[in-house]
Amino acid sequence: MSGLLWLLSLPFRFLGYIAVLGAFAAGFWDLWQSVQTDRMVLTPLGELWYRLSADSLNLTQAVTQRYIHPAVWDPVLVYFLKLPSFMALLIFAALVLLIAQLVYRPR
Repeated sequence: MSGLLWLLSLPFRFLGYIAVLGAFAAGFWDLWQSVQTDRMVLTPLGELWYRLSADSLNLTQAVTQRYIHPAVWDPVLVYFLKLPSFMALLIFAALVLLIAQLVYRPR
């Protein structure tokens, strides 16, 4: 049973660590842009996601509004997408790694 729980937690851990790496990359990008422009630059997660893949952002919005609930997109996810990308990715990573820890706790 312990091995099965470890396997179930593995994708969550992988996704969490990828999100941490993404947060560091986004933070260093913002730092680089801040030094280049000589002013503070904090790229929102929504802008970063739009630059990387506008189609997947639009698809996520449509699926969330149509199949989950429109109120989940507008006040909740829009607020999250307006956060600085490094902060939003760190919050996401913490939540995903917490889920992985709850699924499998090594003893």
